Amino acid sequence: MILPALHAALAVGLVLSAPRSLRTTRWTLGVLWIGACASAAYLSRSTAGAALAWAAAFAPLLMAGVFERPAGPWAAFSLAFFPAQTGLAAAFERGPLLPTALLLNGHLGALTASRLLAALPPDDAAAARPWVVALALFMALASAVLALRETRPRRVLARLAAGQGALILAGLACGNAAAQAGALALGQASAVAMTMLAGVCASLESRVGAALERPGYLGLAAGAPRLATFFAVAALTLAGLPLTMGFPALELLLGGLFEVGPAGLALPVVSALNGFVVLRLFALLFWGPALDAARGMPDALPRERWFLSAAVLFLLFGGLFPSALLP
Repeated sequence: MILPALHAALAVGLVLSAPRSLRTTRWTLGVLWIGACASAAYLSRSTAGAALAWAAAFAPLLMAGVFERPAGPWAAFSLAFFPAQTGLAAAFERGPLLPTALLLNGHLGALTASRLLAALPPDDAAAARPWVVALALFMALASAVLALRETRPRRVLARLAAGQGALILAGLACGNAAAQAGALALGQASAVAMTMLAGVCASLESRVGAALERPGYLGLAAGAPRLATFFAVAALTLAGLPLTMGFPALELLLGGLFEVGPAGLALPVVSALNGFVVLRLFALLFWGPALDAARGMPDALPRERWFLSAAVLFLLFGGLFPSALLP
C-alpha cells in the first residue's frame, strides 16, 4: 500500500529537512517512532494491531507532556474522535509542531474507528454506518467553523487536521467503494499537504520567532518567496484545486457520500470553508508589508527545498494520474 510507505517517507523527510535547532536526538527519535507506528497501523490487518500501533504513536508526545496528566492517554485517544474540542489546538500550541502534526496527519483514529465498525455483525454495522457518517461530517463542519475564528498559524493547522480526519472517517465508514477510495486518496493528499504546511510554519518560526503569532499581515513572501510558493501549493491541494491530488480525492468522496444519503451535502460546505481558512492563513503570513524581523531572512534552504519539492511532485502526480495512487 502507498500509505505505510508515505508516512515513513514523511517522517524521514521531516528529520532531514527540519530546522537544525529542533533536531535533538529525542526529537529525531520521536518523529521516526511516530512514522514507524503510523506505517505499522496501516500495514496491520487486524483492528487490535492498528489500535496498538495508534496508541504507541502517542508515546513521544505523552513523554513530552503535550497531553497533560491525569488526562493522559484518554485525552490523546479522544482527540481523534472529538476533534472540535479545544485540547487539540492546545496540543498544537504547546507541543513540538512537526511531531504533533505528523501524528495527527496519520489519521489513525479514523482508521481504527472504521475497522471497529467493519468488525461489527453485518446488521449492526449497516445500522450504525449512517450515524457514524453523519457524526463525522458534523465534526468536520464544526472544525471548519471553529477554524474561521482562528488566526494563529498553529491553531489553524490544528483545526484543519481535525477536519481532514473527520472527512476521512466519513468516507471509510460509509461502506461505499467510491467514498472509501476517496477517503484513502484524501488521506494521502492531506498527509502530504498538511505536513508541508507544518514544515513551512516551523521554518518560519525558526527565522522570525514569536513574530509569527503577531496579528495582521506579516508580508513574509518578500523574504521567502519559495516558502510562500510551497505553502500555496499545499493550501490549494486542501482546497481541492484541479491538477492537485485534493481534487480527485474530494470528487470521489463527494460522489460516494451522495450515493448513501443526503449527509454528503455537508462536504461541499466543509471543503469551501477549509479552502477559505487555509488561503486566508496564506494571506496573513505572506501578504502585506514585510516585518522588520523578516528583512534579510533566508528563503528555503536546500534541505527544505528538496523535501518540499518532492511533496509538490507527489501532489501533482496524484492530481494528474490519480489511478496510479488509488487502492
